[in-house]
Amino acid sequence: MKHSIEYVKGYWNEFIKVEKCNKNLNSIVRESWMRCRKNGIDYINGNIKIASKSQLNLKLKENKELIDVSRPIMENLYNIVEGSGFVIILTDKEGYIIDIIGDEELIKIENSNFVIGTSWSEEAMGTNAIGTAIYLDKPVQIIGAEHYYEKNHSFTCSAAPIHNEDGNIIGSINMSGNYSKAHSHTTAIVVSGAHSIEKQLTLIKSNKVLNVIFESMSEGMLVLDEDLKIKSTNRMASKILGVSTDEILNTNIKSLLKNIDFIKNTLKVDKKYHNLDCNFYVKNRRIKCSVNAFPVVIGEKIKGTVITFNSEGYMHKVANTIAGFNASYKFEDIITKNEEMKKTIEFAKRAALTSCNVLIEGPSGTGKELFAQSMHNYSNRSSGPFVAVNCASLPKELMESELFGYEKGAFTGATKEGHPGKFELANRGTIFLDEIGELPLDMQSKLLRVLDNNKITRLGGTYEKILNVRVIAATNRNLRQEIENKNFREDLYYRLNVMNVKTIALKERIEDIQTLAEYFVYRLNLKSSNDHKTLSEKYLECIKRYEWPGNVRELRNVVERSYYLCEVDNITEEFLYGHIVKTKTIITDSQKEIMSMEKMEAENIRNAVNQANGDLIKAAHMLNISRATIYRKVKKYSIK
Repeated sequence: MKHSIEYVKGYWNEFIKVEKCNKNLNSIVRESWMRCRKNGIDYINGNIKIASKSQLNLKLKENKELIDVSRPIMENLYNIVEGSGFVIILTDKEGYIIDIIGDEELIKIENSNFVIGTSWSEEAMGTNAIGTAIYLDKPVQIIGAEHYYEKNHSFTCSAAPIHNEDGNIIGSINMSGNYSKAHSHTTAIVVSGAHSIEKQLTLIKSNKVLNVIFESMSEGMLVLDEDLKIKSTNRMASKILGVSTDEILNTNIKSLLKNIDFIKNTLKVDKKYHNLDCNFYVKNRRIKCSVNAFPVVIGEKIKGTVITFNSEGYMHKVANTIAGFNASYKFEDIITKNEEMKKTIEFAKRAALTSCNVLIEGPSGTGKELFAQSMHNYSNRSSGPFVAVNCASLPKELMESELFGYEKGAFTGATKEGHPGKFELANRGTIFLDEIGELPLDMQSKLLRVLDNNKITRLGGTYEKILNVRVIAATNRNLRQEIENKNFREDLYYRLNVMNVKTIALKERIEDIQTLAEYFVYRLNLKSSNDHKTLSEKYLECIKRYEWPGNVRELRNVVERSYYLCEVDNITEEFLYGHIVKTKTIITDSQKEIMSMEKMEAENIRNAVNQANGDLIKAAHMLNISRATIYRKVKKYSIK
């Protein structure tokens, strides 16, 4: 070693005097010397760089995590070489010393530059293990005269770069001592130290990510060890149970749950449980929850259990708050004398008692949502939430987040807490997907996946949530025709159409028209309290002859309009003429001759088209009929 060191000293002198590098010199050292010469490094005094107080404070702040993680590892390394005159140095990515442990005598040597805030980059100190390792991004050992800066010739240094999870250099760890103590093992030691720091930093980041997921979950979570003690909780668990983390940490789950057999099973036979009805007992309160339990498997051994849960009351409250909807109708609210309609109701009752998906088909205004609510209230899910979604009203860019929810920061404008989607809000209840035929094809495939595995993943999330949701869909479209036109997935159609309920157009239920109209007047009388209005025979005769393209919805709107326009108790047929739904036109005395129903319908549509300035979609909206219906009627009556 001494012999080789003396040779290197000669090579250094030769390079300084005649700028010639001996071919026997280590290539790493030779190339570094050439860089130093090119960059004008002073080989006698160096280009010493020391961070100012403010710069140093900033560096220490920016690298606090690196320092905190590295310190115990540096202490372990120093324990290996303690008493041998070495120091362990930690630098930032620019080569500035940010921490140091080791031999006090070496640190205090004048001009050693082993001081926090001093730069050991190649630009400052010339060839040295720290600066050259950072420059080359690989471990380097520099001994004695291999250092470019002459005052460092008495040292041996071994350094290895430290990387983040993306492979970028964030610092280096170095071991320095007297050159007479040089040994190849020191390089192996610092490489091991660098790897340990990198692993620890990766673990910390993983834990941070897990903690963010943990805390942003919409469910409560408890992590139990093998002894059933609670070792970790999240914020939602504290919120649902009404206790702080400190109050339940390290307590046995038996103090909160009476029946824990299912938890014991997860520890014994690696079994998972979903959507169990359980009661938590906290501070003399019973909290009914839907609970999931999963074993924690490390290697081949079960080391604990994870419990996720949501208060049923909490979820129903959230569902009602966000969706703003309850299922208020029952089958008894469906008014009909029509035999086919009665058969439809009986079939819907039988379908409601199953867990099958349901597709309700029928023209607009025939009570598809009324059937959906009634089926929910007739089913064993009646105590759960009923969430209605109009697929046609959802903006395409927000459709996925509305249906499946999103996590914190999933997109610009996302709330900082994240947000449950409509499916999540409907858990243990029913989701009603109205106008399902309007769903874009890309969303149809995502919906199909949810129907197949009963799981959703929030937008921006990685955690799959298992759901127990009954799906009722409705459409006024001919979905078989839409399948042929490549607008609707055939597999989704069959997945939804397990039970099929067909609502009946009002024109095919003529016997119901008078009953419905009189019921609407009865309800309006109750609201008005002082009115006792009735419909005249002529009025009833007219409405029974009308085709009602908008079905029951249109009938209700027409009756309500007539009710409020008529100032006497007997509502006559004059309040039917003109634009039935929207226009404020009232027929004059000269126009009171009764038109044929077909002529009246044509006049109504013509008035609406004129009022909408030829916009057929707007006119259809004014008449409360579908776009397909108005296009058909415009063609039928040659309206321009």
